[in-house]
Amino acid sequence: MRGNLVYPYSNALLEYEFRKDHPLKPDRLKLTYLLSKQLGLLDKVKEIEPTHASREDLELFHSPDYIDAVEDSGTTNNIHPQYGLGTPDNPVFPLIHDTGARYVGATLDAMRAIMGGASNAFCISGGLHHAHKNAASGFCIYNDVAIAINMLHKKKKCKVLYFDFDAHHGDGVQNAFYSSKEVMTISVHQTGKTLFPGSGFVYETGGVEGVGYSVNVPLMPGAGTPELIRVFDEVVVPLFESFKPDLLVTQQGVDGHYMDPLAHLTYTSHGYETVIRKLRDMSSDICDIGWLALGGGGYHPVNVARLWTLFLAVMLDEDVPRKVPDEFKEAASQMGYPDIPEFMRDDDEVVQLYVPREQVSMDLDRALRRVNELVFPYHGL
Repeated sequence: MRGNLVYPYSNALLEYEFRKDHPLKPDRLKLTYLLSKQLGLLDKVKEIEPTHASREDLELFHSPDYIDAVEDSGTTNNIHPQYGLGTPDNPVFPLIHDTGARYVGATLDAMRAIMGGASNAFCISGGLHHAHKNAASGFCIYNDVAIAINMLHKKKKCKVLYFDFDAHHGDGVQNAFYSSKEVMTISVHQTGKTLFPGSGFVYETGGVEGVGYSVNVPLMPGAGTPELIRVFDEVVVPLFESFKPDLLVTQQGVDGHYMDPLAHLTYTSHGYETVIRKLRDMSSDICDIGWLALGGGGYHPVNVARLWTLFLAVMLDEDVPRKVPDEFKEAASQMGYPDIPEFMRDDDEVVQLYVPREQVSMDLDRALRRVNELVFPYHGL
């Protein structure tokens, strides 16, 4: 029998803060931990104190000169625009290397725990999917996802399925494994025509022997829960079943939620919960190594806490109350967040669409046809 779900967390993770007015607020993590604890969910997990990733760990993906540049920025406050450091998205700050290495360390600790027999893990600080080998990008300094998968492959030959439902395309992870057939990357996201990083189109299907192992389903603004569930059922499920991964890695950014300020999708808790529940069941049936779940985007801190707490409950197969606890609402309000949802789950009826549902559906029809043509034949589908 495998051990408990592992949950890496420490208040030291809250030091990853670019600026007070930067969209990526460490309060997301603090509030998630607080709500999960108040609901008793952390009594069901094995909490671990995250460690720092070593230089050797970071070099499993990043180049030595890039790591040198990050360290220099943290020490001297120098900017290195050629490495994406000192940009509006990625301003430098004194702890940029140390906290970045701790974020990677948390994900590596979770991966090691799974390799050692834990059932699965949820690392809410992980999922920094935009960082590249030689550059920071999109609030991401070090790519914990790519580093963790490379660490696993260094120790064990296995197949990994990476599924990303963040509103932004998981470009850094896709590029890291673009020529590999040992890692299948699947990303469903708002189209790069309208949102950073401007990539993730259907025709990006992999290179060399990895052709057919990079899968992208871009959605037009206004796409929501029906589209998310349809992509999961028509793309993720058949590829999951045909690829038969040993490990599932998921990036569970919630900036696709209708309340989020930085994207233009309209997912609800129902859509997310449906997907997480199916991932739980499929990973349990298929993945010998387990499931490494990571955080990601999400820029409404209280809503992030609510959704990631709900995700943890689904992973543990535990119930949550109907209403957000009053003690959590009071704590969040004292932290400066008065806009607090009343319930743990959304009322789907309140979601307003940016465009007519028919237009969104027709656009998705075209994308799915192209996935069927460009990807499925490589997997006998």
